[in-house]
Amino acid sequence: MSSNRLSWPFTWDGRVQRRAYFLAGAVLVAVKYAIDRSVAAKFGETWHIWNYFLPALDTSFFALGIRRPQLFGTLWAIAIPFFWVGIALTLRRLRDAGKSSVWIFLFFVPLANLGMFLWLSFAPSAAGVEIKRPVVGSPRTDATPRGAALGILLAVVLGLALVAFSAHVLIQYAWGLFLGVPFLTGFVASWFLNSETLRSKGRTIGVCTLTTFVIGIGLFGLGFEGLFCLLMALPLALPFSFAGGLVAREILRCQNLIDRGPTFAASLAILPLLMLWEGAAKLEPPVISVTTSVTINAPVSAVWNNVVAFPPLAPPEEWLFRGGIAYPTSAQIVGSGPGAIRYCRFSTGDFVEPITVWDENRLLAFDVSAQPQAMRELSPWKIMPPHLDHNYMRSRRGQFRLLALSDHSTLLEGTTWYQNYFWPQVYWREWSDAIVHQIHLRVLRHVKQQAEAHFTGAQN
Repeated sequence: MSSNRLSWPFTWDGRVQRRAYFLAGAVLVAVKYAIDRSVAAKFGETWHIWNYFLPALDTSFFALGIRRPQLFGTLWAIAIPFFWVGIALTLRRLRDAGKSSVWIFLFFVPLANLGMFLWLSFAPSAAGVEIKRPVVGSPRTDATPRGAALGILLAVVLGLALVAFSAHVLIQYAWGLFLGVPFLTGFVASWFLNSETLRSKGRTIGVCTLTTFVIGIGLFGLGFEGLFCLLMALPLALPFSFAGGLVAREILRCQNLIDRGPTFAASLAILPLLMLWEGAAKLEPPVISVTTSVTINAPVSAVWNNVVAFPPLAPPEEWLFRGGIAYPTSAQIVGSGPGAIRYCRFSTGDFVEPITVWDENRLLAFDVSAQPQAMRELSPWKIMPPHLDHNYMRSRRGQFRLLALSDHSTLLEGTTWYQNYFWPQVYWREWSDAIVHQIHLRVLRHVKQQAEAHFTGAQN
């Protein structure tokens, strides 16, 4: 088989007719479904063909990231080559049908992607469509900075406006904010960079990187966000900015010159509509649990007394807490038994925890009726982003479970149930789980230290 045949599914050059497009698409879906179904079965999950198309939260591909993040990551890794081939084939089919390349965005919209596939499978080839491409710039013309500067300026203004719209108007931190804004700003910056003369992929990625950092500096300088949160979002923002920039470059490389204006305008309109849809959907995250345990060389009675209430802790040494994340400082209780109120003091305020289960020396469980801010932002200004003002990381309940391993040894488990209102959950859960785990460790190690010291002192 020749190299041209091997590369045919992957290339973005040329055209593909409707019959070849339909057959290739059907084979790709069948192969991917067989692979995904087999992988899901190994994780104990059932995978249906409609999981690719139905947007319902309990059946969608994205919902799997909440329930089974490891399987979700595996399926995403498998999907990468299929995405590439699907985008390449669809762009070439759009070109063959004489349609604007902007319709490629439907490839990523559930149900709409199925409709577009069926439409392109029947749309006839357009005769006489001339494809005029930007000229690859020479080293001399490639150095002209005017297009890049204008693109970066527009992308930064657009990015700041969309962040303010999502976070401060819609009060949501979802797909549109963390993935859509970087993609669109990278797209805009790249569009201006490559509009007249096609720049290199390296130059395009460089402009996208600069745009992302300038937007971050703007958010920090204007007091929209603190440094710590911006650094957490950066691993999400950069790859999607690169993707947006490379997609814009490829569209300009392949597109008819007369379609550029409508394509650019339609690209700008899609993201605000996505954000409005997210706001109307009122996505509710699942309640997630995190459990941490330590073994304490003391009897359960000594451990219990230090679980119910404990004296002040030493200042934290962990970089996470020094960076602004709220951390526990002490705990006290008013009353005893179910109905008692436990106050767990954090660096930002008090968690108010009504006791629901008081099984002495075995289990202490509580709800969370009030909680302070999740962190103090690293900023030269006193700022209150909406995700802090509205507690977008919300504790719901918690418990301490004690298990006697011997007369002088106890296993202590701390569990927190919480909700994280940031999307994509598969990414932000890694951060929130790590934060909750570190909070647990700070408390459990302190309880261990206090219980072992008291027990050793009593023996002496």
